[in-house]
Amino acid sequence: MQLSEQNPPLTKSQYDKEYRAKRKARKHELIALHHDIVNREQETNSNFCFGFSKRRLLRSGEWVDLPHEYAFILKGCEEFIDNPQRFPGLFAWGGAAINNIQCRTLIAKGLACILTNADLIGGRVGQPTEAGLKPISYDQLQEDYALRFGEFISPKSFAKVIRYLQRASYLATERINVCVDAEEGTVRSAASYKQFSATFFKDLKVVSYSNICELIIASRKRMEQKGLRFEWLSFRTIASGLQEIFNASKLNQTASFVSSLFTTSKHEPQPSPH
Repeated sequence: MQLSEQNPPLTKSQYDKEYRAKRKARKHELIALHHDIVNREQETNSNFCFGFSKRRLLRSGEWVDLPHEYAFILKGCEEFIDNPQRFPGLFAWGGAAINNIQCRTLIAKGLACILTNADLIGGRVGQPTEAGLKPISYDQLQEDYALRFGEFISPKSFAKVIRYLQRASYLATERINVCVDAEEGTVRSAASYKQFSATFFKDLKVVSYSNICELIIASRKRMEQKGLRFEWLSFRTIASGLQEIFNASKLNQTASFVSSLFTTSKHEPQPSPH
């Protein structure tokens, strides 16, 4: 049997370029979804918007109201746009750029997207599950930016937001890298741990009001009653998931090659060995 030529595997640079293009296209799809929903809702409510409101647009096209405390928290983010001293840590350590309203707007919007994915009691940024809090990626947060504001934010610009928050000692991050193939030295990464500091919540101020704290605690209790947990998923659990994905990917590549033996478009007939 003569095998047809196989498509050569993508180089790392080709793979990365294709992956970035897919991610960018996905965000533009979500931006279009945002504008479709806003236009539809404004037919009956001319003031309808997402932005810094407690409304949240889901990837399914449905929208929900977040718990009431988010109205106060997101308002605090919005106030930073016109008041550079709204967050003292950013004002002190952000440098001259904090005096630029465009820079403050970028930070305020990015912060809003991170906070709506945060555990407001422990400061962890992630998705609560029955097994624990699952870290979410920067790419997911950028998708949330598209859904909330109907705008595209580049990975480079979002990384700037993260650096400003880190410089102000507001946000700590910890990478998760796992060696999935010791023989070849292959390393895979998962979404990093991200956590707001006590300094941030002190500067946010709204959580220091007893009525807002009561709302936050009540929301946490409702979620815990549903079986959700807010401790981080362990490194071992995350690493195990990465290993399983890597193993499945390798086996899929092998299966694809084997199947090609039976699906070649050109082959020379061979006599049966019997």
